[in-house]
Amino acid sequence: MVHALRRAGGYLRRGGMLVSIRPHRTWRPSIAIVAGRSRVPVATLLNTAFEVNLAAAESALERVVDEGSFTLAGAQAARYRIYLARPSQVRTYLELINPPRPRFPRGGRARLNAMWTSAPRGARIEVTESLIVNGLRRP
Repeated sequence: MVHALRRAGGYLRRGGMLVSIRPHRTWRPSIAIVAGRSRVPVATLLNTAFEVNLAAAESALERVVDEGSFTLAGAQAARYRIYLARPSQVRTYLELINPPRPRFPRGGRARLNAMWTSAPRGARIEVTESLIVNGLRRP
């Protein structure tokens, strides 16, 4: 990834910005059922295979900043929420994520289905993903 960042920096003019968006290290994707103003958490998704990739991405960003290829313009945590109409859409949504994909913990999908059957009319399923957005400036 360091090579890719250096190469991207080669295409930028002096003062140009590169934006890195990656999953948050500690805030995990979560599933909840939302109805009106109430929000009932269902499960926190797991993605243990992705930990190695996250560590590599963070060290690559640190390395290009340390070597002077970029300066850190800023970093901010953000959350992305998507609302789905039924449980079958959760599976489709998760399949669209690049591998390795997050997965339900043991019993999580069954819990979602059970909670969905008792959810009030007009309820939606909320999938929340936490991100870190870094801005890197080419000196």
